[in-house]
Amino acid sequence: MSLCPQNAPNRWMIVRGLFDTVSCMAGAQRKAFLDFACPDADIRKEVEGLLEGDMNSQDMVMPADAAKEVVEHEEPLPQISGYAIERLLGTGGAGSVYSAINSATGRRVAIKTVRSHGAGSQVLQRFRQECRALSRLSHSGIVQVVETGSVNGNTYLVMEFISGMPLDVWVKANCPTTARSIVLVQEILAALAHAHDAGVIHRDIKPHNVMVTTDGHIKLVDFGVARLTNEEGRRTGFRTETGHLVGTFAYMSPEQTDGRSDRIGVTSDVYQVALLLFEMLAGRLPYEADGKSAAGLLKAVLMDERVRLEEVRPELAGPISDLLNQALAIDQNARPQTVRAFDVALDAVLETLAIV
Repeated sequence: MSLCPQNAPNRWMIVRGLFDTVSCMAGAQRKAFLDFACPDADIRKEVEGLLEGDMNSQDMVMPADAAKEVVEHEEPLPQISGYAIERLLGTGGAGSVYSAINSATGRRVAIKTVRSHGAGSQVLQRFRQECRALSRLSHSGIVQVVETGSVNGNTYLVMEFISGMPLDVWVKANCPTTARSIVLVQEILAALAHAHDAGVIHRDIKPHNVMVTTDGHIKLVDFGVARLTNEEGRRTGFRTETGHLVGTFAYMSPEQTDGRSDRIGVTSDVYQVALLLFEMLAGRLPYEADGKSAAGLLKAVLMDERVRLEEVRPELAGPISDLLNQALAIDQNARPQTVRAFDVALDAVLETLAIV
């Protein structure tokens, strides 16, 4: 009997149960199991989408500063004309990042590479999407693209080198006040407002994709799963199909966990920024995440009631707790509808904090 009946009443549990079963299997064993257990093409597509998202959820993080210990690796450094590549900074499902020096200017840059041949088609398409997205953007709060190209089987993206640390690391090191946390988040919102105006939805806002520079300002990085919303983006950009999940599970918006790419938009970025601020202030996410499988996280994001900020920090009951509860709503229509509206609401919160 098939384990994936087409009209199963509890489709969610079937998909997530299959995912949990096969996520620890090797490739050939996984395929054989799904061939036997899941002849329904639509459900199998959802399971495979979860599996790909899980494989790509390991983040590629730049070091806190240029002096960080060299990461040992076996692969030879790539050769790219005009740049002296120094060392590997990090690797992930989407490729590798290197520190390099621009031979003409002496400026340090970061170079992200993906092999044009041998990389999965989704990986390569996302990398090209990141190049397209960044080429549209010019803002102090967004990593600056220098150039893109392809050489010796490597497609590459040259970006400014960011000396700093991921947001979560910075928060642990600096223990910012509530007001400082809000101001930092407002920098993220300003960068996203620029991106949205250019037709770019980031949709993967999470601590490791927000760098805090050594002078205390924000830089958004990793636009690998960004969505281009204007006509050019619809015509030439990589589009996530319905049922195919991208992003990092714990930081996904509810509409992302539901696999509905047609619903992902500006309010998805609003949700993810609110999630960052909640975690900065509460030291945890507004739903249980520790120890959960990927499937469990997705269910929590999509269905679980949010913990209110005041339940963790009673002294923050009132405007900031109310605003975050609104911005973290499962219903997109209940959230602030633009990042600018969220920013204005945070300005009002800052005024109340100043009064107190």
